Amino acid sequence: MTQIDDAIAHLKVADAAYAKFLVDAPRCTLDEPLHESELETLVFAIIGQQISVKAADAITYRLIDAVGRPVTPESLIALGQDGLHALGFTKAKARTSFELSQAILDGTINFEHLRTLDDDAAVAYLTRLWGIGRWTSEMFLMFRHGRLDYWPTGDIAVRRGFAQIQGLAEIPTPDQMETMADHLRPYRSVAAWYCWVALRDETNFW
Repeated sequence: MTQIDDAIAHLKVADAAYAKFLVDAPRCTLDEPLHESELETLVFAIIGQQISVKAADAITYRLIDAVGRPVTPESLIALGQDGLHALGFTKAKARTSFELSQAILDGTINFEHLRTLDDDAAVAYLTRLWGIGRWTSEMFLMFRHGRLDYWPTGDIAVRRGFAQIQGLAEIPTPDQMETMADHLRPYRSVAAWYCWVALRDETNFW
């Protein structure tokens, strides 16, 4: 069995609502890294900060049209912050993406070293960079590095999906969510993935 299979088995045993939901749910794909490079995953997460999926997709496609695949640090630096802004990046996101590219090239960010860090240290390592917060770091670490025990309580879709799976009358607040999945450790990332799946008829997710 894979870690994902172990995680699904754990969710079924630990939580009756998840057990019912998982009967017809697809297999979690957090063990299948998205995108063609680690930089791509991070930049696409930066693009998606606090905007709709439709708007994020439009900017992402414009970026790919401009620089091709995979997105590289060199191609983003060549565009410059003004070039990124012209593609639809906010000035803040353009700065973050540009400075991230510089950090990769100068060794400030080393993805191989990042893989050696524990979950909290990995988030701290990424959030040293201007404009990269906890949500962006957790999305990257879940979807690119396949880390299985993050619980992104600040993501409204996770909270909505969790409420739907659990049959809650109200959407929990981030503070309320902090301890609501303690029984799902060490596989809370997988639990969160299924929260997005619960909303699949309304929105896309990673």
